Amino acid sequence: MNRVALATLAALAVWFGVSAGRARADTDYDPASDSWNGLSQLVQAARDTGVRVETPRRLDVGTLNARDALLIVYPTTPLPIEGLSGFLKVGGRIALADDYGTGAALLAAYQITRRAPNAATSLRLRGNDALLVARPEGAHPLTEGVGALVTNHPQQVFHRDLDPLFSFDRTGSALVLAGAVGQGRLVTLGDPSTLINNMLQFRGNRRFATNLVRYLASGRDGRLILITGATPIVGRFGEPGADRPLHDLRAALEKLAQAKLPPIAVQLAAIMLSAILLVVAVTALPRRTPYDGRGMFARPAHAGGLVGRIDYFRDGKGDFLQPAMVYKFELEGEIVRRLGLTGTTVLRDVLSGLRAGGVPEAQVTVARGLLVELDDLHQRQDRPPGPPRVTAARFGDMVRRGEALLARLEDRTVQAR
Repeated sequence: MNRVALATLAALAVWFGVSAGRARADTDYDPASDSWNGLSQLVQAARDTGVRVETPRRLDVGTLNARDALLIVYPTTPLPIEGLSGFLKVGGRIALADDYGTGAALLAAYQITRRAPNAATSLRLRGNDALLVARPEGAHPLTEGVGALVTNHPQQVFHRDLDPLFSFDRTGSALVLAGAVGQGRLVTLGDPSTLINNMLQFRGNRRFATNLVRYLASGRDGRLILITGATPIVGRFGEPGADRPLHDLRAALEKLAQAKLPPIAVQLAAIMLSAILLVVAVTALPRRTPYDGRGMFARPAHAGGLVGRIDYFRDGKGDFLQPAMVYKFELEGEIVRRLGLTGTTVLRDVLSGLRAGGVPEAQVTVARGLLVELDDLHQRQDRPPGPPRVTAARFGDMVRRGEALLARLEDRTVQAR
């Protein structure tokens, strides 16, 4: 950046009152606010490009489609990582502008980290360590026409396979990264204040904001949904209302009703499934899995009818074959998701994926044994002389082995672009 451009930036900073303090007032990042720390100019810039912008008070990921785009600015509530990942994989686009909010969990799912940049090696506005200037690196729709981005207390972002689109210094300290996730795109911006009204007075920041909304939404015939602060994002992609009570029970029973089974088999399976899911619903078992926990197997004496069946299940006196089959389905699906496998998957593919993911051979052997054991139970349940019996202890042991395996896996679906 030449001296004239830097002097212009400095003058603008004084004129528009850019401060070194991070804004955290109630109006911060308010899409409707015309205040210096609002986002009304960003919304207007999006609409000027023909992008349809929505700013809901609550977002159910299940209501999104693959043509939609999300711009998440400084989130302060937990993000539904699985739901957002599913949205990305089918073609959705997400830009996360965050420095100190709750976005770190979503970044971690794709091995993106963030930390403070080295001000000593970065270009600084007025010599201020808080006001760092990031410069474009290479040709990309987000860098087009942008000479520099002015930041305020930024964080740098890093991924080992992604090159910076904007960087603070010659070491590649990135302010902006963009990568492919399945059919979708994920953009990471390490400073949400880059997009506030005050900072959009800088020509580079304003052009970047326009580039960003175009990259996310233009020509896709979808919506740009702007989410800020404490606005809740909930649910699972493709399943509207998945965050509401008994959604999983309702969905499972609907799927069961479509299965080509004898009426008595459907009825018994529905009772069993209802028992499992109602136990989960009323006891608030551990968040990671509805099966892992001793509390599931220790309950007082029970009554008759449906309540009695549920209590019977809780006591651990019954046969846990059907819960094991439900867990088999969930475990296999989660392994395939975390390994990023697609298409028809066989055991050999899973084991190869585990090895490629760095799982020790001893644990690969344990995983193989568990998956073979579950598949054997699945095959034997319809063969003479009758379904095998699974005790509570055996079921608990399978769950513990499965959860230990999942703890070893990381989502590696991000690809450089």
